[in-house]
Amino acid sequence: MDKLVVTAAVTGSLITRDQNPCLPVTPAEIAQAAIDSRRAGAAMAHLHVRDPKTGRPLQDPALFGEVIERIRAQSDILINVSTGGGPGMSFDERIGIIPALAGKPGLKPDVASLNAGSLNFGILSARRREFVLDAVQLNPWSQLKRFAETMTNHGVKPEIEIYEAGMLHNARVLADIGALEHPLHFQFVLGVLGGLQPTVENLVFLKTSMTHGASWSVCATGLDIFTIGPVAVAMGGHVRVGMEDTVYVALNKKAESNAELVEKLIAIARSMGREPAEPEEARHLLNLPKPSQPGGKP
Repeated sequence: MDKLVVTAAVTGSLITRDQNPCLPVTPAEIAQAAIDSRRAGAAMAHLHVRDPKTGRPLQDPALFGEVIERIRAQSDILINVSTGGGPGMSFDERIGIIPALAGKPGLKPDVASLNAGSLNFGILSARRREFVLDAVQLNPWSQLKRFAETMTNHGVKPEIEIYEAGMLHNARVLADIGALEHPLHFQFVLGVLGGLQPTVENLVFLKTSMTHGASWSVCATGLDIFTIGPVAVAMGGHVRVGMEDTVYVALNKKAESNAELVEKLIAIARSMGREPAEPEEARHLLNLPKPSQPGGKP
């Protein structure tokens, strides 16, 4: 079986320091979290950026550029940027980082997330009686095509985010009209309120329904990544873990770092006989474009 590509999703746009004070927020903290995750065995870092003072999610090319520059000065970890952004961001803000970064030496990301459809996006309170977050992430066809073509035209591999089953068909349509190029790469995002939940049956269904020859990974909200992740490991898929998805490393134990989450997932994978991939091995496994500029060393 191929080696396992582990992605570290180090900050996201929804988790706050009230939930976990160890959450990286500033460019220096986000970059260091990615560097430390590489040393823990991750091959790729999935990046959002935030206002360094308030922690509010932003889609600021300058902040992304600073984070990427810091990472590549010290690490060879692959760079995966979000175009999902955060609540309230415009389409122009979300996709604008791709041409902005690709046009500057050494800053072009290897991968970018491409949400493959619109989704009701919610978070219930701890008592499950009211919605802490009640939002809709809009991704109409015109913007799906625009986002896919922008990534493809700039040599950035789309990571197609699948929150529910119909999004697999959306990806096929985008490929059929030439906006996406085969082989595709999918990220199955399980556990969001409004999307598919992290069950074995759902993961098997998604894996067997995806485009032939595609690569795939799974992420899940909360501690479910440590139950559904091993299923993906056994099925030959790849896994994402990090503080974007969970503030806990174990029941009632908050994670002290993204690296700690990566280490736990890799320990499980190794106990199952799969070793983590190095970044260049991951580049081959996920059919990524060649880098515009070599990264550093972990």
